[in-house]
Amino acid sequence: MIKKANQIYIISFFEGAAVMATELCGTKLIAPYFGSSLYVWASVIAITLGSLAAGYFYGGKLSLKENKKSILFSILILSALYMGCMPFISGLFKLFAFSLSLIPAVVISSSILLFLPMFFMGATSPLIISFQTDNAGESGRVSGLVYSISTVGGIISTFLSGFYLIPAYGLHITLIIFAVLLLASLLFLMDKKNNLKITSVFIVLMVLGFKKAPLAKNCIYEQDGLLGKLDILDDTVSKAGSFQVIRKLLVNHVVQTEMDLQTKNSVSDYITILDSNISVASGNALVLGLGGGLTSNLLLKKGYAVTGVELDERIISSAKNYFFLGSSVETVCDDARHYLNISNKKIDLLLIDIFKAEEQPAHVITTESLKKIKELLNPNAKLIINWHGYSSGEKGMGTAILMNTLKDQGFNYKTAAISDQEDYRNLVVFASLNTPEVLKYAMPIQLPETKLLNSDMHPVLEKYNAPANQSWRKNYILYYYSGN
Repeated sequence: MIKKANQIYIISFFEGAAVMATELCGTKLIAPYFGSSLYVWASVIAITLGSLAAGYFYGGKLSLKENKKSILFSILILSALYMGCMPFISGLFKLFAFSLSLIPAVVISSSILLFLPMFFMGATSPLIISFQTDNAGESGRVSGLVYSISTVGGIISTFLSGFYLIPAYGLHITLIIFAVLLLASLLFLMDKKNNLKITSVFIVLMVLGFKKAPLAKNCIYEQDGLLGKLDILDDTVSKAGSFQVIRKLLVNHVVQTEMDLQTKNSVSDYITILDSNISVASGNALVLGLGGGLTSNLLLKKGYAVTGVELDERIISSAKNYFFLGSSVETVCDDARHYLNISNKKIDLLLIDIFKAEEQPAHVITTESLKKIKELLNPNAKLIINWHGYSSGEKGMGTAILMNTLKDQGFNYKTAAISDQEDYRNLVVFASLNTPEVLKYAMPIQLPETKLLNSDMHPVLEKYNAPANQSWRKNYILYYYSGN
């Protein structure tokens, strides 16, 4: 028999820890294919809660059976094994990314990844409660104790995974760690005859933990970062009869930076637009979204003292180690909005380039955030925003809201782009509190009609940008998997 002592609550603690580790890692495993927008988080949370609810219900039925001990043993073994396999299962999601629209694809992928382990772990608590309840009068006390212990395990797991394990060791190892801990809780509470089974599963998990998916073609660095999966590739391309090595920084399979490895210069149209429209000057430049650091290097050449803000320390390190970030660039690891809120440093040029893969963190471009930006800008300062290329129809609604929000706060703007094909361009917005200068590569745009603004209390930008972001992601994933 399972020991009646309080040792059985160890299982409840590690089950709660495994639930939260699975949810956090599951979200990050989905991100390379669908981003980490509100839709992704909403889907993951809903599937998690639904799976746990189904598990609780089914676990209640299982608690009436005679062989509860072997049932508890089996469902936790299955949970641990599934956790170890999750990184390999997630590779299937690119099929849904290509063939389905965003919301169905995210819901189906979340269900495949999370339903079974959450269902199994949800069934654990009713079984534990049944082992510890001798009469109906104890049911309330025992239930409260089991769920509180499980919740404490989840809280500790969330902090440990989010602040240390995932950034330090990645998603794969984090899942293996909590799967092993779940097994270890069984090892001390089950009969000795089950030790061999647990040891066998432990060996399987170790094999899964050391098994790595092969690196992508020409990949020189791969890591799970705070913002998602980070890759650095060296691609050889043929140009005008010669070969050129292009180094790329990708976040969640979307290109963020492209650099000619020989010249150390960017090959993107976006940088060409910036270079053509930023004059040699002096003063302070702030770059929100460091990326590979090529925009910061450009501003250094233009004479600015540059501060680059980036949320993920790995991207800062990559900019320094792989993209030759200028040593005089001051780098700050912080959220862009938080940095703006605490900064008192006056700015002569502010560049907002905060793509997180295909997404634009909407909290940085709200009416409230723009009020703070105005306080930091010197007279005649420039505000430049890198944006996706969509400006018409449903996909252009996010752009229309951005422009409304700028105008609401007194900014005048002009737009530039090199291509008129929305799927394959960046729109660069040049704004100021005065009249913006005439632009090279000017691209006037016709926007959908809307009066919506993006604000802290009504953050609509993410919702209305979703169609554009999904289209952007599909184009880049197709490019990424075509072997380019």
